[in-house]
Amino acid sequence: MEYLNGHDYSLLLTATDDGALRIWKNFADQRNPEMVTAWQGLSDMLPTTRGLARRVSISLDRSKGQGGSGMVVDWEQETGLLMTSGDVRVIRIWDTEREMKVQDIPTGADSCVTCLSCDSQRSLIAAGLGDGSVRLYDRRMGANECRVMTYREHSSWVVKVHLQKQTDGKVISVSVDGDVRFFELRSPDSVNVLQTVKGLTALDIHPQANLFACGSMNQFIAVYNSSGDVISNIKYYDGFMGQRIGAISCLAFHPYWPHLAVGSNDYYMSIYSAEKRLR
Repeated sequence: MEYLNGHDYSLLLTATDDGALRIWKNFADQRNPEMVTAWQGLSDMLPTTRGLARRVSISLDRSKGQGGSGMVVDWEQETGLLMTSGDVRVIRIWDTEREMKVQDIPTGADSCVTCLSCDSQRSLIAAGLGDGSVRLYDRRMGANECRVMTYREHSSWVVKVHLQKQTDGKVISVSVDGDVRFFELRSPDSVNVLQTVKGLTALDIHPQANLFACGSMNQFIAVYNSSGDVISNIKYYDGFMGQRIGAISCLAFHPYWPHLAVGSNDYYMSIYSAEKRLR
């Protein structure tokens, strides 16, 4: 899912594993959500077996084959472009206003794309893949030349890739093994490596604060700063009064406030804050 036009006429974009894209308005009204438009974003999705727990176990046991990533998207608010990929061998760029395909970028890999991140100022797209590689593309270049860098330090499924928006911003990536790596755009070697928990299923990076959060299938959330120091741990506690959280499936920071939303496999969503709640 992607939240479109957050400061104006807000819309919700959903992408499903059959390659379909749908945009909704009035999505906060459970009784009367209205679909604005829909189209087929990817028509050549490869048939794969998907599931969060399955692909984590597959990635931790690399003697098995790979599961599928389904469909992954990233929204570029400044230009109105939508990057789409997944169990395909291309990154497809859409003009959402015209519902028109703008560009197809070959990934140059035999593995599925697991995550995307784009930067409109530098016209760059970073893609994490199921084979552990992270690839950087310049969409201003031709199809055979647009892959400008490949990082190969991860040995398992890439859970998240983030392209920092600053002029000298780095590429940040994390795999299910829990290794968070920071890359310069012009160097194939990482400049910093942080080790978090294994069995990682979700990660999000705060766009303003110096924080990132990791979620594990082992019912565990950890918040770090960019130096690798643990700021906070949120765990499952036994007992009658213990805090109960399920296996983490997704994380999202508020774009400005130090608030963290967490989704888990037990169908619960929780919101955590650095501020103490007043009763």
